[in-house]
Amino acid sequence: MKVALTANITEEQIYKEFLRLGMEQLIAQDLSKRYYHNELTYRDLENLEKQFGLKFENLDFKIDTVKNELNTKIDNVEKNLQKDISNLDAKIDNVEKNLDAKIDNVEKNLDAKIDNVEKNLNTKIDNLSRDIKQNLDEKLEIFGKFLSEKMETNNQLLSEKLKVSNRIITIAAIVVIPIAISILVPYVVSLIGSHLN
Repeated sequence: MKVALTANITEEQIYKEFLRLGMEQLIAQDLSKRYYHNELTYRDLENLEKQFGLKFENLDFKIDTVKNELNTKIDNVEKNLQKDISNLDAKIDNVEKNLDAKIDNVEKNLDAKIDNVEKNLNTKIDNLSRDIKQNLDEKLEIFGKFLSEKMETNNQLLSEKLKVSNRIITIAAIVVIPIAISILVPYVVSLIGSHLN
């Protein structure tokens, strides 16, 4: 007697599910029809179990194969990555060495230029100092000569003035003193006379 399963599941749905599970079309069509009409035999179930067991074994094998391939690829990528990292480390070390060498070169060049500038500055300072000293010495010598000449001129003028002053004093002594004496003598004599009287 044929009894249909629940009205919700159709034969087509069962067929599609068998196909989705990897069953061949003809077998899936036959089994879905018999399953739907509840005509599956014990042998059909064993065949299904065997077929799906093989499919699962194949699937497990494929999964293991893919897993092994993935592990191999991961190992290869890891090795390549390690090589790339090693190469990158070597390149970084090389760049660092080149950079250190360039920095050392720049440092040496700067030191040489600084030393050269310092020598030039010292030479210019020495020359300037010598020129200033020479210029100052010349001006001091000129000023000293000028001062000496002025002092000598002033000394001569002062000497002339002293001579004139001495002559005036001498003339005054010669002329003024006798006149003063002649003027003062009568007063002194009259004072003395009045005092004696």
